[in-house]
Amino acid sequence: MNINSITTKISLIFLFFISILLALFFLYVDYEKKQEYKKIENYYVNISSYLRDKKMDRKDTIKYLQRLSFTLENNHEKILDNAEVIFSKRGFELFVYKKSYYLHIANPFFRVLFKDPRIFNPSYSPYLIFIFLFLFLIFLYLWLIKSLQPLKELKNNISSVSNGNLSISCKSNKKDEIAEVSNEFDKAVRRIELLLNSRQLFLRTIMHELKTPIAKGRIVSELIDNEKQKNRMIDIFKRLDFLINDFSKVEQVVSKNYKIAKHNVSLSLILDDALNTLLLDNQKEKILLNINPKDKINADLSLISMVVKNLIDNALRYSYDGKIQIEQKDNELLFISNGKKLEKEFEEYFKPFHNDVKSKNHGMGLGLYIVKSILDMHDFDFKYEHQNDKNIFRIIT
Repeated sequence: MNINSITTKISLIFLFFISILLALFFLYVDYEKKQEYKKIENYYVNISSYLRDKKMDRKDTIKYLQRLSFTLENNHEKILDNAEVIFSKRGFELFVYKKSYYLHIANPFFRVLFKDPRIFNPSYSPYLIFIFLFLFLIFLYLWLIKSLQPLKELKNNISSVSNGNLSISCKSNKKDEIAEVSNEFDKAVRRIELLLNSRQLFLRTIMHELKTPIAKGRIVSELIDNEKQKNRMIDIFKRLDFLINDFSKVEQVVSKNYKIAKHNVSLSLILDDALNTLLLDNQKEKILLNINPKDKINADLSLISMVVKNLIDNALRYSYDGKIQIEQKDNELLFISNGKKLEKEFEEYFKPFHNDVKSKNHGMGLGLYIVKSILDMHDFDFKYEHQNDKNIFRIIT
């Protein structure tokens, strides 16, 4: 039970008031019962006093009580054995048996039992009021709980939107505050959907427009006579083509529209895929590997290689010596480079565009944001530490 939820608070409030209502009702019933017994007791005390003052014998007592409409009971043993004693006073006792009252005259000279013909019916008004209030509280509780149901649907819709599903509809025809919030949220979702569609259209248009000159450049590169320059130009256009494809994947990842496809892929395949897009010269001098290339991890190859490429690129760009060491420890992959400690808290780098754009030594601040987004999709942990003037980024699979 969530003690902070509105439903729980409303339930507790109604439970409190229903408990108070029940307690008051039972106290009232007990009070009414005592008042009734008090009234009967006074009546019987007066009769007993009169009999005692007149010193009536058994015969006169029977005549007197029969004039008061009392009925003489001959089967007194059965009644006295099974009746409930209400009270006992000097010279008489009062019993209840099968919802009837019995007056038992008991003195040193004789004992006689009478049935009181009067019926002491309690008033049913308090019971009706109690039933009405009880049903009203139950109805009010169910009405409020039902009114909160749209809030639960709104919460599920917000959760769907946070997971990238914009195809939900929150419109409501009701007139309460929850309906107003739902309708405003639906408007916001439609606006976000429009902006995302516009952004996707814009990016796809740019990528489409860039692919045409890249393809033409690749064809023209084949016509270069100098073999070394020809291969260099072909690699450059290949990388441009990779980068455009990466842009498309990054856009899908950050907008949570990418459908991840995980497979068991070897570390060697991941590193080869990442290094091919970096087009580094003297790779063996810049990148020191201490891994088992045959080991495999369950990941999406195109995404995880993008993660590795970004971490290598960052390390080479910001390290003192332009080198990086990649190590493997159990289920961890470490990216180690010499450099100064990160200036901000590590979590700050998970925000997009966190870098100062005026700085010429930094990018736009998207690298670690993309890395974290992809690792979250894989449910991999991402840690950072700075030891002995070394930056260590740790992927825990």
